Amino acid sequence: MSNFKEAKKLEPVVDPACWYPDQFSATTRWQYTFSNAEIDELRALAVAVRRGIGDDASALLHLTDISFRAGAVANKVARMFSELKEGYGVVLLRGLPIAEMELLDAAIIYWAIGREFGVACPNNPQGDIFGHITDLGKTQRDANSRGYQTREAMDYHCDQCDIVGLLCIRSAKEGGVSKLTSSVAMYNTLLKENPRFVEVLSEPLCWTKHGEHAPDEAPFYQSPVFNFLGGKLCTSFGPKHIYKGHQLEDTPALTSEQQQALARAEAIADELHIEMALQPGDMQFVNNYVSLHTRSAYVDFDEPTHKRLLWRLWLMNDGLRSRTDYAKQWAKGVSLGSANAHIRLQ
Repeated sequence: MSNFKEAKKLEPVVDPACWYPDQFSATTRWQYTFSNAEIDELRALAVAVRRGIGDDASALLHLTDISFRAGAVANKVARMFSELKEGYGVVLLRGLPIAEMELLDAAIIYWAIGREFGVACPNNPQGDIFGHITDLGKTQRDANSRGYQTREAMDYHCDQCDIVGLLCIRSAKEGGVSKLTSSVAMYNTLLKENPRFVEVLSEPLCWTKHGEHAPDEAPFYQSPVFNFLGGKLCTSFGPKHIYKGHQLEDTPALTSEQQQALARAEAIADELHIEMALQPGDMQFVNNYVSLHTRSAYVDFDEPTHKRLLWRLWLMNDGLRSRTDYAKQWAKGVSLGSANAHIRLQ
């Protein structure tokens, strides 16, 4: 993997996480398909763990020893983490035969792999450690709704954690394709086109908390899009979060220049994206400081048991990159009131 060069504001960034679609498509270093022997190893892990937790998925949160210290899977997971930290910042693990497994077994395997990448935290106010990415009949026009609760197309964004994981349980009837972009490539392209837009997006902007805050807390927080921390570019992006934040009381309206900068940055992200159609059993992990993601709109099945469902993990890892103010806001996840962390399968 390429060496880093110290990143400086308003200078092109040299970083192994700067990739373009043709480069990404020309290599498979970011993906791995489990062999039959590795799947047997994963199944054996699930059997062993179930002896201790029974049918209680939430008991996984209290296990202190669930890891791949030996065996073929350990080496693959370590290589994938290296790709997340020092490579493209995107990995895809395929081949888990989820249709042939009980959901609890899939949860154990997903949890064990995720814990090799970081410490999990709640990613909604209900305390879910596995956030359910599924259509709840909501719309992003609602200031307090989240894009993952709808079937609408989403904007390019990064989640409020160090690494975000997705395990596809069921795919949509049509659409719902994952899209990924290097935020380092987005920055370099924007810098070449319009340095002033980079300056604008390097200043603090107001981000909505989507109503996910305590009564005595402000409904927004501040963070730049482009951050230069520890000699590296660390990006936070989410235009809808920012637009909604600047529509809240006590926040200034976005200037025309800020709106133009956000719009052009997102257009570049779309121009530079690759697509990844997640199938049941696929696990995608993304470094949020160097990657942006979204998904297309989708058409779902009518039967609730067939509807699109992905499990989301928010993972924190102090050794990844310096946290932006955006990530620091949610460093312990979304935790409100007395909601206890738990794992829900359906």
